[in-house]
Amino acid sequence: MNGKRTAIVLGGSALAALCTAGPALASGGGGSGGVNNSIIIQPNPVAPGGNISVFDGGNCDFPSTGTVTFQTNSVPGIPAITIGPLKSMIGGTGQVPKNIAPGSYQVTLICTSSIGKKQGPFYGTLVVANGASNGVNPSGGAKTGDGASLTTPGGLAEGAAMVATGGGVWFLLRRRVARSSS
Repeated sequence: MNGKRTAIVLGGSALAALCTAGPALASGGGGSGGVNNSIIIQPNPVAPGGNISVFDGGNCDFPSTGTVTFQTNSVPGIPAITIGPLKSMIGGTGQVPKNIAPGSYQVTLICTSSIGKKQGPFYGTLVVANGASNGVNPSGGAKTGDGASLTTPGGLAEGAAMVATGGGVWFLLRRRVARSSS
């Protein structure tokens, strides 16, 4: 009877360890620069000729510098924005040209830490509305990451281990209940 009890305790402990370690491992390593948050664009939507602020969303090591670019497929496009340390985030401001066509534009942020470590690209979507109204409906999804957390080495194995451990604990407990009731 002691062997079964030990197996249940060990299985439960392993499951608890995996469940608490999983989110930390999936976050990309912890600390700033290891995460993959959406970048922050304010205001969004913006009217042609309006000023915007773009922030790293906590993705870059602090302090860092970098560049924000906009994929517009039109001439003239939206000029790149140089970013740098602002309080607790990395960011910068710029102006949307008055003659830019309304629509959704992919925003790409790349930063370099103070020790020369490149980080990014990180993505977002800027919506340019016609005039001051919010009359333009965004098209397409925001590019907020490349799904890297799904393809990291061990990511699938960690999930499978959690499921297998949970199944094993369930099986042992179920077996124990069945034997104690007979």
